[in-house]
Amino acid sequence: MNLSKTVFKGLPIALVVGALLFMGTTKTRGNVQGTQRQAGQGQNSPTDTKFDWEHFLRKAKILSVSKETSGGRTRPWIVFLDDGKIKRRALFKHLDFRRPRPAPDSYRYEMAAYELTKLIGFRVIPPLVERVIDGKKGSLQVYLENFVSERERIRKQLAPPDPLAHTRFIEGLKVLEILVYDECGDLDDTWVEREDGQIFRVDFSEAFFPAKYLPPNCEITVCSRRLYKGLKELEDSAMTAVLTKHLNKEEIESLLVRKKLILDRIETLIAERGEAAVLF
Repeated sequence: MNLSKTVFKGLPIALVVGALLFMGTTKTRGNVQGTQRQAGQGQNSPTDTKFDWEHFLRKAKILSVSKETSGGRTRPWIVFLDDGKIKRRALFKHLDFRRPRPAPDSYRYEMAAYELTKLIGFRVIPPLVERVIDGKKGSLQVYLENFVSERERIRKQLAPPDPLAHTRFIEGLKVLEILVYDECGDLDDTWVEREDGQIFRVDFSEAFFPAKYLPPNCEITVCSRRLYKGLKELEDSAMTAVLTKHLNKEEIESLLVRKKLILDRIETLIAERGEAAVLF
């Protein structure tokens, strides 16, 4: 496995190896993402950057659609795709209840979070595109096969070989969750691949609450070096240009404020504790 092409790029080698050795053994029930193998598993994994997942999601032939059978609150559809070479399941969300509507829940927030991680260069959200299926526009995302949720891992007491590597990466995900103002430390939406330890974070349909402050119940302790560098280098104008399609003015303005507050907080931590203790 080419470590330079995973979200673990930037981690010390000892930490990377420990995280990649982790393998779960459970099968979860009642969650949108699952652990069953499907056609195509083991080839063209979502972690494979050589495969154009976005092209596959946009252009692959739709073999079948199972509507609102997955049990998630967003009532997603399970779509089976075939591009002539591989067959894979995908998750389709079409609800579009955006702010200022009460109890917002929208696939647009999923799209915004994915585009933001692409801008930053911190690819921890499974490949995602916008597509029309059965007359409805929504987000179509690669279904995570052979993964175990972080909650299930903890419940089954499946300790990774290198606890430090796993814990630091999970803790570092909080920076992204704070940035998009989504639930912090969500164990049900954090997923670990059983074979190579890849970590993904899913479900941002309620994100981007327009708060111009950091959530009081979520503390930054460490951060991925890649994420920190990406935030520092990303111009506000570039972020705004890409996200305007999905977010309103207040949501974008609040996001920009949180970005600055996060960078200030990380820089304060580095000054207090040293770079090696904060960035991984």
